Amino acid sequence: MIKKLFIILGFIAAILAVILAVTPLSNLAIAPIIVAFISGLVILLVSKKEKTKTKTIQYIFLMVIIALFLTIYKGIYATSEIGNTEQLEQRDEENLEDSKEILEDIEFDEDL
Repeated sequence: MIKKLFIILGFIAAILAVILAVTPLSNLAIAPIIVAFISGLVILLVSKKEKTKTKTIQYIFLMVIIALFLTIYKGIYATSEIGNTEQLEQRDEENLEDSKEILEDIEFDEDL
């Protein structure tokens, strides 16, 4: 019963880790990687006690290794490109001027 629960949890976490590792949200893949790895260790310990086959553990660990590799690869080689910052600075200045104009147009009632 415990073994089946951890097998299901391990597979779900490992698949989620692989999916997150290939998306731009690869930094979020670390949590499912840890959950899948711990589930795999628990399954391994239970399988050693019961002396059963460990084929499912191999699949879980394989997906964990793939997700971990992809996450580390994206963390090292991902470059964020900075575009033309002059346009952004110009927009900021325009927004600041607009905000000042709006604040100057507001009339406050001092009779409160």
